[in-house]
Amino acid sequence: MNLTIIVAASENNVIGIGDKIPWRISEDMKRFKELTLGHPVIMGR
Repeated sequence: MNLTIIVAASENNVIGIGDKIPWRISEDMKRFKELTLGHPVIMGR
């Protein structure tokens, strides 16, 4: 069984403003979709 972990972290452990990502980088979103499509994704703290 393989386990892949994708982490986004800041120095103060806070990312986002009002439950939204403060940036939109299409290459990041495409890569995330490639890696996660068809697999369970757990998000949150």
